[in-house]
Amino acid sequence: MLSIVIPIYNRRNGLRLCLAALDKQSVKDFEVVIADDGSDDEPFMVLKEYIQALSCRYVWHERRGVQIAATRNEGVRIAQGNPFLFLDSDVLLNPTAIGHYMNIYNANPDVVVAGRYDWLPPMQAAVYSVHYNWDRLIRGELPPMPIEGEPEGIQGPDPRLENPNLFNSGVIQQDPYCLSMFSGNLLVPRHIFDSVGGWDGNMIGHGGEDAEFGMRLQEAGIPVIFADEVVGYHFYHERDQARNISELRVNCSYMAAQHNFASLGVRFGSKGESALVYTEGVGHV
Repeated sequence: MLSIVIPIYNRRNGLRLCLAALDKQSVKDFEVVIADDGSDDEPFMVLKEYIQALSCRYVWHERRGVQIAATRNEGVRIAQGNPFLFLDSDVLLNPTAIGHYMNIYNANPDVVVAGRYDWLPPMQAAVYSVHYNWDRLIRGELPPMPIEGEPEGIQGPDPRLENPNLFNSGVIQQDPYCLSMFSGNLLVPRHIFDSVGGWDGNMIGHGGEDAEFGMRLQEAGIPVIFADEVVGYHFYHERDQARNISELRVNCSYMAAQHNFASLGVRFGSKGESALVYTEGVGHV
């Protein structure tokens, strides 16, 4: 049985859509583990809506913030399945994603599998949209979300698709890949997760923790498959970009010290996208 570990902090509307997409999966041999980082918008009430349709577990921690790495570890502690699928609470999986994930895992039980991470534009969506307007939803054709000013963040296909060496028909990647890890749609066998020590709870906020995890995977010689068939659609939400930038820079300094890099920095694009840069290569986070 697969354990889907979803960290959350005050994002109940996104969680509702995320769970609706899981309810739509063609393969449902999984449990859902919600790890709550001290939310005050009662995401547990959303979970109760799916208590019959999905096998759900819930853990709450009074940290009250976005400490994504530590929160994922708390979810793992109560997870009963293998492998783990780390999924963000604002990501909607395509209906065949779990089936593809398990097919790849069963054929490659000692490999980490990374799914795509496409970015949807700001739209008005509801559970009905997930179940009955899926094609329009993923094409970005629903009515726009009322927001002030220009929406922050990137939109469109996973930016990692620009690297032809990654999503290449399921080819196992042994070359440096750590800066191409996205933790919001990532399958990790339990024995691999345990062998590298899980997520680094010293990482703050939400940014760079996936690259740090990838560094340890890479150092341990763990191969990765980037699976084009598995698509996670990131549902738009407003965010504190200034805080994200500040936290990511702190995490960069921490990672450089932990992994003995001569230099490790962060580069920000005009659309709000970020990329980690270090002396041995370049990749998106």
